[in-house]
Amino acid sequence: MGVVVSRLRSKNNLILCLTALCVGMGLLMPSSVFAQARQGLLLNAGLSVQSDSNITRTTEKTSDKLAIFSPQLQFLSNIGQHKFVFDYQGDFASYNDNSQYNYNDHALNLSAQFDHSYRLRSAFSLSYQNQVEAPGSNNAQTQLSNEFNQFTRKSALAKFYYGANASTGQLVFGLEHNQRRYSNNNQDFRDTDVNNLTATFFYRIAPKTRLLFETIVRNFYYVSENTVRDQSSSENLYLAGAEWKATATTSGKFRIGYQSKNFDNEQFSDFNGLSYFLDMYWRPSNFTNVKFAASREPSESAQQDVSGFVKQVYLLAIEHALSERTIVSSSYQSNKSDISAAVDRNDVRNSINVGISHSLHTWLDIGLAYRHLTKSSNDEIFAFSSNAVELTLTTHFE
Repeated sequence: MGVVVSRLRSKNNLILCLTALCVGMGLLMPSSVFAQARQGLLLNAGLSVQSDSNITRTTEKTSDKLAIFSPQLQFLSNIGQHKFVFDYQGDFASYNDNSQYNYNDHALNLSAQFDHSYRLRSAFSLSYQNQVEAPGSNNAQTQLSNEFNQFTRKSALAKFYYGANASTGQLVFGLEHNQRRYSNNNQDFRDTDVNNLTATFFYRIAPKTRLLFETIVRNFYYVSENTVRDQSSSENLYLAGAEWKATATTSGKFRIGYQSKNFDNEQFSDFNGLSYFLDMYWRPSNFTNVKFAASREPSESAQQDVSGFVKQVYLLAIEHALSERTIVSSSYQSNKSDISAAVDRNDVRNSINVGISHSLHTWLDIGLAYRHLTKSSNDEIFAFSSNAVELTLTTHFE
């Protein structure tokens, strides 16, 4: 009981600290939109029409057509060297025959980046998401129910930078708290609070190359009482690597090291071993971009009373410009999970995407894509396949 009380106090103190920092400084943390120069209100939207052979990602297929409307609102403001942004992203999906699966997703983010001096910067964010979980995206069998799993996610993040990107050395500290709560399909046993602390040191060895040394400490607290065995655990990752932009054609970031996951409940087996993360970009010509990505890291289980596991992901993506207004793209991703349960399981999830997009106007793109998705397993109830064709219209006001 004392351990539980201590955890709750620690969690609440972290929330209070992060909230006080965020509220006290106004708006909150960095995102890719900070790279944009335009200030003020920006509105965009996307419309997607899809035909999917297996919307539920189950062995017995349910095909349907759906339309997804995706509005986006963004407000960007600069005050001196400080940058502030508010983001909203929505997804409103409607199925033609199976309307019970209709859903509305919402994502809000409030962020800020502060340049206190040449050496010292800080960044903060608060975010809220209310969305459905993509069926077939975890290690559990897709629920045969009238709706997809629905959850809310709240997060607070603070990052502090000492030293500039161009400095010989730079220290980066990150503190993050996440809350995830499920509201249907008896998924509340997965309700978690996650605290994450990251410390990274960068050391420049060349004008466009830096070594890095990183430590990540992560704690998972399962808060639901509707479970037989508590799946709470702690993770530690110790990584070393490099980031580079050696030439105009090659850039990337690679980290490799040791991972460990220790469960509070002794009936779950702890595990440790190799962990790595790779993101590499190659531009062989002015018309072609290639991305390689790979990772090996711990993953939480979506099955009740089943231990977490190690997940390996590999990605290859290619984009090629046929002209200034037309781009073709393709990607292949493989996701492998080795799951220890009553009967050990090996799942492999593969996806292939091929598409073409064309700029109808400076502010409007049209795209056509095909997606093939399969999941194989030594337990057939977890296997499925699907094929989908998608037509999209997307605005790009900047």
